[in-house]
Amino acid sequence: MKMAKPSYEELEQRVRDLERMALSGGRRGPATAEESPGTSGLREAEAKLRESEEKFRLAFYTSPDSINLNRASDGMFIDVNQGFTALMGYSREEVIGRSSLDLNIWDDPTDRDRLVSGLTTTGYVENLEARFRRKNGQIGIGLMSARLLQIEGEGVILSVTRDITERKRTAEQYQAIFENAVEGFFQSTPEGRFIRVNQALAKMCGYASPAEMVADIKDIGGQHYVRKEDREVFGRLMSARGVVENFEHETRRKDGSSFWVSVSARAVRDKGGRILYYEGSHVDIDTRKKAERLLADAGEQYRSLFETSTHAILIRDRAGIITMVNQAAVSLLAAATAEDLIGRAYLDLVHPEDRPLSAERAEGVFRIAFGQHSAGGGSHKGIPPREHRMVTLKGDVVDVESTGVAFPYKGELFIQGIFRNISDRKRTEEALRDSEARFRTAFENASVGITLVGLDGIYLEVNPAMARMTGYSPAGLIGKPVAHFTHPEDLGRRSEFVSDLIEGRIDSGEQERRFIHRNGSVVWTLIWASVQRDQKGRPMYFISLVQDITARKTADEDKRKLESQLLQAQKMEAIGSLAGGIAHDFNNILSAIIGFTELSMLSEGAPVNYLREAMKAANRAKDLVKQILSFSRQTDEQRMPVHVGMVVKEVAKFLRASIPTTIDIRCAIDDGAGAVLANSVELHQILMNLCTNAVHAIGERAGMLEIEVQGMNLEPENRDGFPDLDLGHYVRLSVKDTGQGIPSDIQERIFDPYFTTKEKGVGTGLGLAVVHGIVKKSNGTIRVESVTGKGSAFHVYLPQVDLSASKQADYPAMPSGGSERILFVDDEKMLVDVGEQILRRLGYDVVSRTSPLEALELFKTRPKDFDLVISDQTMPGLTGDALASELMKLNPEIPVIICTGYSQLIDQRRAREKGIRALVMKPILISEIADAIRRVLKKQ
Repeated sequence: MKMAKPSYEELEQRVRDLERMALSGGRRGPATAEESPGTSGLREAEAKLRESEEKFRLAFYTSPDSINLNRASDGMFIDVNQGFTALMGYSREEVIGRSSLDLNIWDDPTDRDRLVSGLTTTGYVENLEARFRRKNGQIGIGLMSARLLQIEGEGVILSVTRDITERKRTAEQYQAIFENAVEGFFQSTPEGRFIRVNQALAKMCGYASPAEMVADIKDIGGQHYVRKEDREVFGRLMSARGVVENFEHETRRKDGSSFWVSVSARAVRDKGGRILYYEGSHVDIDTRKKAERLLADAGEQYRSLFETSTHAILIRDRAGIITMVNQAAVSLLAAATAEDLIGRAYLDLVHPEDRPLSAERAEGVFRIAFGQHSAGGGSHKGIPPREHRMVTLKGDVVDVESTGVAFPYKGELFIQGIFRNISDRKRTEEALRDSEARFRTAFENASVGITLVGLDGIYLEVNPAMARMTGYSPAGLIGKPVAHFTHPEDLGRRSEFVSDLIEGRIDSGEQERRFIHRNGSVVWTLIWASVQRDQKGRPMYFISLVQDITARKTADEDKRKLESQLLQAQKMEAIGSLAGGIAHDFNNILSAIIGFTELSMLSEGAPVNYLREAMKAANRAKDLVKQILSFSRQTDEQRMPVHVGMVVKEVAKFLRASIPTTIDIRCAIDDGAGAVLANSVELHQILMNLCTNAVHAIGERAGMLEIEVQGMNLEPENRDGFPDLDLGHYVRLSVKDTGQGIPSDIQERIFDPYFTTKEKGVGTGLGLAVVHGIVKKSNGTIRVESVTGKGSAFHVYLPQVDLSASKQADYPAMPSGGSERILFVDDEKMLVDVGEQILRRLGYDVVSRTSPLEALELFKTRPKDFDLVISDQTMPGLTGDALASELMKLNPEIPVIICTGYSQLIDQRRAREKGIRALVMKPILISEIADAIRRVLKKQ
């Protein structure tokens, strides 16, 4: 019986069995008589060994794979099988006694190095892919497994090699096809991840490489498909059929745009039928889908136009039978439904007296259209417009204006007729003819003005109503030009209106226009006018109806002013709310800046001078926030003595860093000018607004900005020009520039809100209005001097105070604290950090939370563990005052301090009513919070 050739796996197993037998100590040779009874087990082992050797020999020589034995010491071939000679092209005799190096088998020497390294390290190598050279020089690829054996005390290498050359070539060809195909190929998991995509698909989807696309798309249904349900349908089809062809769906590119693709794919399954992955292709069909949509849209648009047209549309065939109508035609001809008209002869619906001409016209159009159609022409000659009569299904006569066009459809010619109901117009024309006899009576007795005006603008006729409207008699107007009585600002509009009527751009029209009454007052009118033409269409004169709308316009203007005032009030209210919100967030930031700066100043070796400057800036920002809050509450901010010269120096430094170097800044400060009672931030505003305007006035040219501070004593002899100031000492702040100057005709308006001469987007028109308001609030005044082309000078006069401006005090050392335990709550992590450090620096034991809800839960478990709670007011989930209420329910004796920068829900009065012991405003200084804590705990 012929034995089947062993598989690669069976051969490898037999080699391992042989190796185990060799290592177990079995040896060949006949048993002797002197052997002990225990030698029977040895004989059995030898028999099994011989049997195993026979199986190995048979497997060795009959295996289709290449098998060879080499000495481990020098690599010489000991034996090879037929699979080796078939693979390599050498005979057995050519190989035995030579090494692989002698035969130059290795195409890549590093493959041999990997083999030797594996055998040396572990004693075996499995699935080593190596390139080998056949006897004829051809290069092949083998999958090699090798094992180091001990046979009769000598090291032997057993190698088994399977030829995978064709498989590799096929794989490479498939890879080349996959990578270079113009279609997008892919492999993906059923769960929705791409395994592989080719360059075409990556490019199609807007990715730079396949690797980028595979890495980026983690959920095909959610990211790649525009509609996730399409992916679900695709998956169900694949599960049910195992293959999908031309599955169209909309997919998404990397940049978020979408396009249509057609997908064909198959499911690859394991032996148990489980889907391993999908593989298939994408074809871009976006252009085709867009064309289909355009075609469908065009058809839908025509259908919509057909159905919604206000003109009746009837389509009839060559025999004159109606084949299609729209709803307007149904209404025009008094039919119940379209079916009542379809199938009827069109001429039956035409008035008997008009039928011959209608039939003649239709036949002529068919003849012309048929000739053009036969000759391969494009469009067809239509039916020119014509007025005639039609008869409805109820027998009523309807006047229509009709036109039509012949068109081919499926090899036949049809006429599409469009009919406009002109019955109303006909009746109107008839009524107008009847009314001509009564026109004079109506003209004379009309309650509205009626005028006839020649083309030269001269009144030809004027009725009494028009005369009364303007305060003149009809004779006082007739023969005089209309322009003589028209408001000058409306002459241009009247000229354009008249031109449109004469040139035929409009048949008639209406226009609001002002007349000057005889007493000089303005009369608002609404004029409806048309131009009368002769039979040749040449204009003859204008006829106008004039209605007095002065009362309405006055009421409208009053209403507009009230609405404008209301809108402005609403805007200011909204701006106030917004300002409060901004101030709240800014206060949180400042709290961290001031807190950490103060802590740094208390550290040994800290750069105190720099930190002191930082604190000055922070306090300036703090003052700015106070001003914002003051604005949001519509209350006045506290004012204090300020040296104007110091503010000028600070502003000048800032301006120098922010304006072009072509503008020279000069400051002239009289140190003896004294101080003024003002808010420093508002003083900054005055200077910044005036200097910013000066920079804009200079523009890109070289120029000079000069700021002066001088003292001035206002006495009776020099009071001229300052009627709005009391006698006394003043500080004069002057800002001068060499810009373009301010025209004299607008100088009185420059302080009006929203007035600006800058282009749109550059200015708001509020700068000088704000300056004027601050100066007036400070009991001062402002004067402007300007010469066009030479520059401007603004002089601000503020009352001098006897007290010197407050000197910035040095920051004190760390205030006294205590050892109590404090629960500190703020939703801002940064503020929690600085609060913890300050309180610990003061000696307190601090527990902090960034969530009011977490703080409440902690307090519930330990209501007696804390001596004091300090909480922010505005927090998500629970406000500070609400948290305080909950804490006091758990421990009525617990004192609570609330910190807030801005809140519409809490103030000192409400805090007291809720049992809150202290309310501290942000940003918080160490001294302020330390003092508040000691006061509260002392009372406690």
